[in-house]
Amino acid sequence: MTWLWVAVVLGCTPRVPGPPIGTHAGEAPTTVPYPPPPGRTDELPPQPSEQDVWIDGQYTWDGKGYTWTAGSWVTPPPGRTYAPARLLRRRNGELLYYEGHWHTTARPEDGVIEPPPPDHPTPP
Repeated sequence: MTWLWVAVVLGCTPRVPGPPIGTHAGEAPTTVPYPPPPGRTDELPPQPSEQDVWIDGQYTWDGKGYTWTAGSWVTPPPGRTYAPARLLRRRNGELLYYEGHWHTTARPEDGVIEPPPPDHPTPP
């Protein structure tokens, strides 16, 4: 019966509309010396309009440290997807940071996959 309770709770949980998600394929990451701090909790203001989506807050690297940008409601730009911030660790320990942003690349469901980290071999 526990699974039924979980299904009911999850089914009743309000969902925040998010952006169409894309990848960082083909982008050059920034090498950073350490990971960002844990994310902050944003208080969601009312949704301004039904077409607006919520972009979570994120840290960005400014060359010296991380700066927090609070989450916000935005109207998705036509024909674009959003690639959320991402941190990857290479096998040698180097940290690579991709800042979240809107771009015009295809979405994963269109058959585009995110490339492996730079020190991983690409399959033939």
